[in-house]
Amino acid sequence: MIRFRLLPLLFIPLFTASVHSEESSVATEPTLSFDALTGNIELRNGEAPLTLLELSVSNPSEALYQGKVRFHDGDELDVSLAGGESATLSLSPSVRHAGKTDLLQKTEIDLALEIDGMEAPAVAKTDIDIIIPAAAYPLVRAEPPVMDNGRDNQAQYEYYALGQQTQPLTLTYNPGPVNLTVRKTVYPIPVESGPVEISIEVTNNGSETAQNLTLRDALSNSDFGGEGEAFSRFAASEDDIELVWQANIDALAPGESQRFNYTVTARYAVGDIQLPATTVIMNDELTGLSNKVWLPKWH
Repeated sequence: MIRFRLLPLLFIPLFTASVHSEESSVATEPTLSFDALTGNIELRNGEAPLTLLELSVSNPSEALYQGKVRFHDGDELDVSLAGGESATLSLSPSVRHAGKTDLLQKTEIDLALEIDGMEAPAVAKTDIDIIIPAAAYPLVRAEPPVMDNGRDNQAQYEYYALGQQTQPLTLTYNPGPVNLTVRKTVYPIPVESGPVEISIEVTNNGSETAQNLTLRDALSNSDFGGEGEAFSRFAASEDDIELVWQANIDALAPGESQRFNYTVTARYAVGDIQLPATTVIMNDELTGLSNKVWLPKWH
C-alpha cells in the first residue's frame, strides 16, 4: 500500500519539471524586435528615387541571434546580436520608376521587410520623410496615404505608422509645368439601386495653362447604366463591357479648378468593389489621375 501511495507523488514533480523546461526554452529563443524604420525618400524628375533608410532592431531574448534581414527583393544583411542588445541597420529597398521627365511619373519603393526569408513582424514605429521636386507639389496620389507637411517644408510629406507591418509605398507625381489634382467623390454611399452622382474636380497646380484636357471614367456596364452624349460603351473583353464617361476642358489656367457632375444608374446595390481612378489626358499623355473610390457593402 505504501508503494501505491508514492507513485502519484513521484509522477507529479516529474511532469511539472517538464513544463518548466519547455517554458524556459521558449523564453530564451533568439529573435529580433523591429523597433523603428526611419530615414528619407527623395523623388526625382525622370529618375528612380534616392533612399536612405535605417532599421532599428533589438534582441529581447537571452540567446544570441544570428540571421538575415532585408527588404523584399533587396540585398540581405547578416545580423548577429547578443541577448538584450540593439543595433541600427542600413538597408536598401528595391525601387521601380515609370514615366517621362516633366510628365506624370510613378514610383514604387518596396518597404516590405523580411527576416530569415519570412515576412517580418510589425515595426513599432515607421517615420519616413518624403522629399519631392518643388514643381511636383502636391502629390497626385500615395498608396498607402502619407501626411502632407506643406509646400514650404523641406520634406513636404511624411509616411508615418505605428505597430504595422511594412508594405510597398507607391507614389504618383507630376513635376511638369502642368500638375493636376483630380478629386473624385460618389454620392450616395452605400450605393443602392437607382441614381448615383459622381463628381470630378480638376485643379491645375502647375505654372502653365493646361489645354485640351480629356477626362475619362470607366465603370462596369453590368453595375451601372448611363445615357447621353457623354457616355459610350467599350468592349474591354468578351465578358466585360465598360460604360465610359468623357468630358473635355479647353483650358485650365494655373490655380484654376473645374468641377463636373454626372449621374449613372446603379442596376442593384453595388458594393465590395473599388471604382477606378478618373484619368486626364493631354497631348496623348496621361497627365492626371484621381483617387479611387471604395464602395462598401453594408447589408
